[in-house]
Amino acid sequence: MENIKYLRTWLRISRQPQYRWLWFVAAALIYLGILLFPMAGVEKEAKGALAVFGVTAFLWATNTLPVAVTGLMVLFLIPLSGSMSATDTYAYFGNKAVFFVLGAFILASPIQRSGLSTRLALTVVSRFGNSQNTLIASILILSALMSFVISSYAVTAMLFPVVIEVVQAAGAKSGGRFGLAAFLALGWGCGIGGIATLLGGARAPLALGVLRSTTKGEYDITFVEWFLWSVPLVVLMLIVAYLVLLQIGKGIVVSLSSARKFLEVRSQSLGTISSREIGTLALVTGIVLLWVFKGKAWGLDTIAFFGVMCSFVCGLATWQEVEEDVNWGIFLMYGSAIALSAVLRDTGAAQALAENLLGSWINSGFVCFVAMVLIITFLTEGMSNAAAVAVLMPVGLALAAKYGIDPRAMTLGITLPSGLAFLLPVSTPVMAIIMGSGYVSPAEAFKRGLLLKLVGTLIFLAMAKFYWPLFGWGV
Repeated sequence: MENIKYLRTWLRISRQPQYRWLWFVAAALIYLGILLFPMAGVEKEAKGALAVFGVTAFLWATNTLPVAVTGLMVLFLIPLSGSMSATDTYAYFGNKAVFFVLGAFILASPIQRSGLSTRLALTVVSRFGNSQNTLIASILILSALMSFVISSYAVTAMLFPVVIEVVQAAGAKSGGRFGLAAFLALGWGCGIGGIATLLGGARAPLALGVLRSTTKGEYDITFVEWFLWSVPLVVLMLIVAYLVLLQIGKGIVVSLSSARKFLEVRSQSLGTISSREIGTLALVTGIVLLWVFKGKAWGLDTIAFFGVMCSFVCGLATWQEVEEDVNWGIFLMYGSAIALSAVLRDTGAAQALAENLLGSWINSGFVCFVAMVLIITFLTEGMSNAAAVAVLMPVGLALAAKYGIDPRAMTLGITLPSGLAFLLPVSTPVMAIIMGSGYVSPAEAFKRGLLLKLVGTLIFLAMAKFYWPLFGWGV
């Protein structure tokens, strides 16, 4: 116990800015160590790729640098290591997945700025919040449904002020169980809903970009396919989450009359629905329908940019608002992650890494699949879920090829569980936001989220084993 105490103390001290150089020294040692370590049968280019992979995974996991800055570092380390030319490395920033994410993020701006999302939230919560149980259910389901079309952390940020004012108006105290249930409903709903489609988080398009790049376009997953193969997990997890939330709030009585009055006042303050809100709703509905019916023929990225063009032409979006709303740095991370996966594939480094890490004890495709699911399930609690996907996708696809697993199944096996991050704030901004409310302590988030995470993992594995084969996917 004393050793653990000293380790925690050292880690806390070493995270301070004046000691950051220690992490850079560790990253340099990892890079040089992999380059100099003798590996039988591994070419120089593959060792260089593994060295870049090792230092990138370390920096993303420790968050020593912002993920975008680490992405920039990858762009010079790959050519420096002699694993791929600079021209080929930079070309991966033209990947369709990067531009789909860009288009989706831009389209989210008018949804927030027009007031459409706030009006929708107030309408749903006020209409269905007649009792404590239905109020919690409305927050859970609304946040999940909104995360179908907007990134989950953006939904959390939009609904946060509504939920906190409702909780305060109901007279719930910080540390109380009603406030805990309400904010966990928000966080869990966004997390669960965010895995249903390609729009709930950029990790899904990132994974698809790696899939297309690794299989040279032979395999892809359409917008509809992604939804069909994820929706059973989403529905079952929402049911489980609601049951857990009911248990948390059991026996607690708060004043909902004050909360309903607040919702009525806020709804009236919005006035009548504006032409910008109507136009934004029509545009988003049309784009989603195009993704569903024409996504495979036209391309998700092309449709996204068609929507972007329409939003500016129709005056629904302004460039100033888009500049403020879009996280531009994230595209550096995605482009570099796709380039890294490509160099791991082309040099044979991914295959070598997969065989050395897991190949010695895995004896079947399903065992391999379960191993990757469990690794990503808990890895994503210690690092950004997008970074975790970027790290594991090349390894997972290499193992899929070795054990005859459909690469699309492996892609979902890595990406969907990565969204089920309910324990710690480091994995996703969603948990960081709700813990900042003062109603959710880290200990409560961990304790309540662990049950949901374990049940969700079991549901996912059962779905992969028995549901996916109905569509011809084998694991």
